[in-house]
Amino acid sequence: MPAAEVNGQRINYEITGDGIPVVLITGFASDMSFWDALTPALSDKYKVITLDNRGAGKTSYNGKFTIYDMADDVVALMDHLSIYKAHIVGWSMGGCMAQEIALKHPERVISLTLVSAYMRRPARSSYVMRTMIKAVAEGARVETLSMVLQVMCFPESVFLKREEKGVRENKAYIAGINGITDQLDAVDAYDSRDHVSKITVPTLCVIGMSDIMVPPEVGEKIASLIKNSKQYRVPGAGHIINPSTYVRTMLEHLKENE
Repeated sequence: MPAAEVNGQRINYEITGDGIPVVLITGFASDMSFWDALTPALSDKYKVITLDNRGAGKTSYNGKFTIYDMADDVVALMDHLSIYKAHIVGWSMGGCMAQEIALKHPERVISLTLVSAYMRRPARSSYVMRTMIKAVAEGARVETLSMVLQVMCFPESVFLKREEKGVRENKAYIAGINGITDQLDAVDAYDSRDHVSKITVPTLCVIGMSDIMVPPEVGEKIASLIKNSKQYRVPGAGHIINPSTYVRTMLEHLKENE
């Protein structure tokens, strides 16, 4: 898998398909595999670029960082790949990065898609994550942190299905806590409430209506502040939204703005 030396970091990335570029930016504690279910639906029409943010996956980094640093990583990766302009898609923390790219480099953004996004992380969610990271540092299993994250990210229906199948634990997807601790520091320091309204690029906000990590009214507020935006609400969806529920709307959004 390729890696690019940009901004003094080694950014792990992958390209699938060909056509107009679409950059998929994942969120807190996840790597590029987060997009595995969406990439095939896009790659027959678009060049899909996925990457591991600092603190996750196979990307290596030096020292503490901010959301702004990670947003700059994405633009620097685009430069490295000779991509001037792309559709930018961000989930959760990746939505913060996507906002900053649209604000700082609007000429590089064809369209913006924000999935389960926020301007300022909810205090309760940060409290839960901080508590679990502390518990792991004090000896709890990393799998425990992963399980709590799943509780925050998936709706009741997911756990009912697991219960029916007799599944009590799912495989952990967090390798360790150092990287995600640095990511959480970056998330806690971020706040776009005073400037998100300055985004001018066409924007689609995808909102899970059963999201407890980032309540739906947060995404609705972002959409209300961005003039050239529209909302797509997904009933029953949590923080992690199955791409099959919004991919058609997203494809329409991309096509409308090419």
